[in-house]
Amino acid sequence: MKSVPDLLREADPLLHEPRRSPEERQMLRQRVLASPRGHEQRPRRRVVLAAVVVLACVGMTAAFWPRATVVVAAAVRFDVRLAEQIPGPGLREVRLPGSIGRIYLHPETVVSNGDIARAVVAPAAGSRFNISVTFTADGAAKMLTATQGHLGRPVAILLDGDVVMAPVVKSPVSGSAMITGNYTRAEAERIVNGIVGR
Repeated sequence: MKSVPDLLREADPLLHEPRRSPEERQMLRQRVLASPRGHEQRPRRRVVLAAVVVLACVGMTAAFWPRATVVVAAAVRFDVRLAEQIPGPGLREVRLPGSIGRIYLHPETVVSNGDIARAVVAPAAGSRFNISVTFTADGAAKMLTATQGHLGRPVAILLDGDVVMAPVVKSPVSGSAMITGNYTRAEAERIVNGIVGR
């Protein structure tokens, strides 16, 4: 059985190399130092390749990002705001649609497009249509909190910044709302598709 020092000596890769003179070793050293640095060029190629891949990814993202945004972004801005029947500080006066009546909007939005889980066209009288909106859990909680303390006063529903209706809150609202506006089917579908960003 061989000892550990013997095993290590036999495992030495230089053990079987021919003995070289100092001149031969100097010549080998000079050849190694004068040889082209291929090992340094490989990392540069990798860096260049990685930069090309990153630029290609950025270019593809830039090319497709605007299209994706158009598809996802809501085409119809929806928001609900609390309103008052008498003017007050910080309130904005707006005319009610189809009447000479006026309400006074609070500046804060209670819920907006991101708080809508679903919107569908709902048939109304004759050939007219309404829009039924179902809120997300977060949106329903916001509506409940806002309308609980606003009983007997109006809440305004705005589409693209225009008040389309302002019903008086008779009981707290939470899960859903009906937008009544005497719409044609095409108008109602445009609003439904625009609200949820389809």
